[in-house]
Amino acid sequence: MTVSPALRRGIRSCLADLDEITTLYVSQVRTLTGYVESVIAERDVHSTAFTTLGLMFRQLGGERLEDELRAHSRAIGRKRVRQGVPLESLLRAVRMDFRFIWQALNDRLPGEADRLSDDVVAIWEVVEAHTTSVQSGYMLELGQVKAELEQEQAFLLRRLLRGGVDDSQLHVQAAEALEIPLTGPYWVAVAHQDAAAGFAADVQDVFPAAVCLRLDGVEFAVIAGTSGVSGVAGSSGPSSSSSSSSGRSGSSGVLVQLALADLQVGVSQSAATLSSLSEMWQLASELAEFAVPGRAAVLAQHWPSLVVRRLGPVASSLAADALRDFALLPSSERDLLVEAVEVYMASGSASKAAGVLFCHRNTIMNRLAKFASVAGLDPTVPDDAATIKVVLAAARGAEEGRP
Repeated sequence: MTVSPALRRGIRSCLADLDEITTLYVSQVRTLTGYVESVIAERDVHSTAFTTLGLMFRQLGGERLEDELRAHSRAIGRKRVRQGVPLESLLRAVRMDFRFIWQALNDRLPGEADRLSDDVVAIWEVVEAHTTSVQSGYMLELGQVKAELEQEQAFLLRRLLRGGVDDSQLHVQAAEALEIPLTGPYWVAVAHQDAAAGFAADVQDVFPAAVCLRLDGVEFAVIAGTSGVSGVAGSSGPSSSSSSSSGRSGSSGVLVQLALADLQVGVSQSAATLSSLSEMWQLASELAEFAVPGRAAVLAQHWPSLVVRRLGPVASSLAADALRDFALLPSSERDLLVEAVEVYMASGSASKAAGVLFCHRNTIMNRLAKFASVAGLDPTVPDDAATIKVVLAAARGAEEGRP
């Protein structure tokens, strides 16, 4: 770098007065957002500025300090991330360097300011290189902090959701790190794998305060109460939604399910505490597999399929025993009987089932009786009806190749 005689004299004078220049610089930096003394100590700001200005003056004076200044500048950026200084405030402070260097040189060269005009570009290049390195260090550290936060979140989520640990200290840490309330009730919504991309935006359109998280590639949300729910008639405010009374909790649960009804997600029942959140997360994860585009999966509708999955071979054996003779019927007749049974069980009324299927009530009763005689389970008997739901879910799962 070619240095003019005037710039060389000015730099020598500035280095002699570096502490005074630094003090003036720090007084201006303190006016910026993020640089209050409670965030960064006076000694820290002064020491950093003293070293930075000194390196830049010396480099302008002809010393080869590019690598040293670059390393120092990046270290500043990394440090300010950990101190919580906003990037905008940091860059404002850094870009003040040009004005202070230029002013300091002019103040120490009275009557010779015009001789510095050829050095403006050199001064600007040094400041700009410093600014670029500070920003680079800041972004690198920001990425590291984000990775550490995600790692901490994943650790806490695994312990909270997969371990079922009833540890009050863990609950406090998890609530703080994951930004979820420490008290319930909570609901969990888990995205179907085909709906993961827009899941967070879709959920927060309805529940702006929902906390959207990810664990091992699974997108899910924790919803605390129904405060802030939009677009659902009768949604309760913060006080009523967090009520622990069973009546209000049940009502809130209906609101949550209604609000998410059009999304391809699995929705849990309510979890009263963080210690029971793991069971609801598991439930919502299983339900998510049954969700289809435009319709959420809830326990009230899909409990037979969950029972089949959790019973495993026992459910398969139950279905095989109940439907052994049923399987001998022609497929068209089996379809008619199953249709009549399912439509009837949805309401418990033969007349309503007849209306849905556009046939006579006696036709429905005959089909129910035929099913009962072949399967040994009577759809008109509540206990048998529950078993029939499990049997049919197991048979359907076997046809579709589901476990």
